Amino acid sequence: MYTDIDILSLLPQRPPFVMVDKLTDYSETQSSCTLAVRPDNVFCEKGELAAAGLIEHIAQTCAARLGYYNKYILKTGVRLGFIGEVKNLNILRLPRVGEQIETTVTVVQEIFDVTLVSAEVRVGAEVIATTGMKIAQGAQGATTD
Repeated sequence: MYTDIDILSLLPQRPPFVMVDKLTDYSETQSSCTLAVRPDNVFCEKGELAAAGLIEHIAQTCAARLGYYNKYILKTGVRLGFIGEVKNLNILRLPRVGEQIETTVTVVQEIFDVTLVSAEVRVGAEVIATTGMKIAQGAQGATTD
């Protein structure tokens, strides 16, 4: 169901800076996205997705969750979002070209337009990174529509 949605309709980012391929799951408190790591990805270095690309993938998983909520639940435009904080980033290894990563973000707390999440990045069953992130949504008028 979610994988049929054009991911660009949920995100303010545009190629080549789109770091999610599909929204695979959505609920009010938890969502997941995938990304196939390709050699032409702007964040690939020496056959791996760099840490900055991994962080951006996590942030865009949050953005896809908020984009789905705004577009399909609230029936409003997709709002811009900003990384407010990355904490307790633990990268066990970087994903390699040819691998598909899946990130699940879980809402820890929402206060006004700020969402605190915990995130887990996997390649198959292997956890390769975890972190906490604070995402702030732009003003109601700041949309991509």
